[in-house]
Amino acid sequence: MADADIYRMARKRVRQKRKFYTHFMSWLVMSVFFILLNLFTADFFWAIFPILGWGVAIAFHAIKVFSFTYGDDWEQREIEKEITKIKSREGAYAQEEFSSKEEFV
Repeated sequence: MADADIYRMARKRVRQKRKFYTHFMSWLVMSVFFILLNLFTADFFWAIFPILGWGVAIAFHAIKVFSFTYGDDWEQREIEKEITKIKSREGAYAQEEFSSKEEFV
């Protein structure tokens, strides 16, 4: 992969993270606002509904941004991990074979 492609991917990820943090901070500020508004206006704690509803959206946003799902990015990373494991095993087998041959010489 070319450096330009890597840079483009990294920049896209940073933008996604920035949007998530902005979304999270607005949820946090508005949650405090809802709680304060609720405390001064009603006996029933209705603020929990918008806080939880928006919180679910935040959770899905976090899953999307931080790749907790099994999407294409995850699959590519897992393939690369498996390739690394296979190559290291092959290297270990070759080393064992080489060292066992030296013992008989």
